[in-house]
Amino acid sequence: MQFVLTLPENSKQPIYKQVCDGLRQAIEEGRLRAGEKLPSTRELAISAKVSRFTAIRSYELLTAQGLIETKVGSGTFVTQKAAVTANTAQPPAEPAEALAEPAFSLFGKRMAQPQMIEAPDAELFQELNYGAPSIEQIPLRQWREVLNKCARFQDKTLFQYVSDPMGYMHLREAICAYLARARSIKCTSARLVLFSGAQSALDIICRLLLEPGNTVAVENPGFPGARRIFNAHGAKIITIPVDEDGLVVDELYKIDQPIKLIYVTPSHQDPMGVMMSMERRQQLLKWAQQSGAFILEDDHDSEFHYGEKPLAALQGLDRGDSVIYLASFWKVLFPVVRMAFLVLPKRLQAPVHQAKSYFERDFPLLEQIALTEFINAGTLERQVKRNKSVYARQRAALALVLAKRFKDRVTTYGISAGMHMILHFHKNMDKSKILQCAQQAGVPLVSTSKHYIADARANEFLIGFAHHSEEELTACINSFADLMAAG
Repeated sequence: MQFVLTLPENSKQPIYKQVCDGLRQAIEEGRLRAGEKLPSTRELAISAKVSRFTAIRSYELLTAQGLIETKVGSGTFVTQKAAVTANTAQPPAEPAEALAEPAFSLFGKRMAQPQMIEAPDAELFQELNYGAPSIEQIPLRQWREVLNKCARFQDKTLFQYVSDPMGYMHLREAICAYLARARSIKCTSARLVLFSGAQSALDIICRLLLEPGNTVAVENPGFPGARRIFNAHGAKIITIPVDEDGLVVDELYKIDQPIKLIYVTPSHQDPMGVMMSMERRQQLLKWAQQSGAFILEDDHDSEFHYGEKPLAALQGLDRGDSVIYLASFWKVLFPVVRMAFLVLPKRLQAPVHQAKSYFERDFPLLEQIALTEFINAGTLERQVKRNKSVYARQRAALALVLAKRFKDRVTTYGISAGMHMILHFHKNMDKSKILQCAQQAGVPLVSTSKHYIADARANEFLIGFAHHSEEELTACINSFADLMAAG
């Protein structure tokens, strides 16, 4: 290994002592940790531009101090005593004068005051495995096979540094064909842009459309992660209520200020789980044409519907070039693939292409080639079908045992799609007791309160069913009900 060691220029101490002090300082500062292997004396001599004899004497002195030890046949290592030395070392003195605050931009000032923005983990619930698929439903074997195949790079042109910042062309074509079949999307490869994740896609839309103070409408309750990005860009957020048919479009006409962008989750409203009706979809598209606002359609949970016939995406119904379509493969392929993509209105195509070439020009090509093969071979759609069958059985088992054990004390919502449902407990039940009993019984239950900006409903919870078998769900809910009854 190579280790950078800076020696004082005008020191009167012997060189071996300077080297020894430099290594001891590295240990005290934590740059060399207990158990870490040190370079050989030959390597240290070359790196520090000293004689090997000097390096040997330095190591001997550190060994005598108990900070390093040599293991025959293995090398020289930092000792456990060094960890104690590092922990008890005096921290460097603070500068006498406080450093001046940087001249932040408006964006920088918002980042420097994180309390102004929702917490980064507002939508990340460990109980629901952060919304990712269950481990059993991740196609690791199939992905490994296609990745190994594509890693051969038989097409030598793929080794060129210059790549398309919009994403691998063949993958964009494959996704367009898939979206046309599965979501009735009107799409060409020129209008589809790939991103490393949904957050990057949202960020670039905000950069292009929003100035600080512009108004963005969101669902209430709604996805905290999107609100956080809008806040980071200084947007003024207004909330629109949701009912059993989705976003209440009539409320938009009551807003007395221009709305630049509206963020919606029509296929499976996050978190309530309702599907926006066809009538509401048409109303929303009409409002967007009249107001000049863009609709950002997050189709995050469109793969899994149970019983109800899925409706065409808003983008497929759009006649006014108003819908920005956002989706990813998170719910099916995380963690093997995290990519997201936008399908753009024609009038945003050129500026997004230009901005993408500046802000996110490159991301792993091998992953894109493998995903192309994965989609074109039909593996993705077979995986969606398989997962949907498993989740449907688990959802049915959960709904059955909830109805049996809680009867009219609990109302369920959002059971027609997705990987979770909503439970609303009777108003006279104690929230803290509900959460305590759920945790004790191993029930994946979390409050929906973080999804609301205002007027959060009492005793309303998300419950996941994708990460437990039918038998486990039944046992957990029975235990939960017993604990609640024991009160």
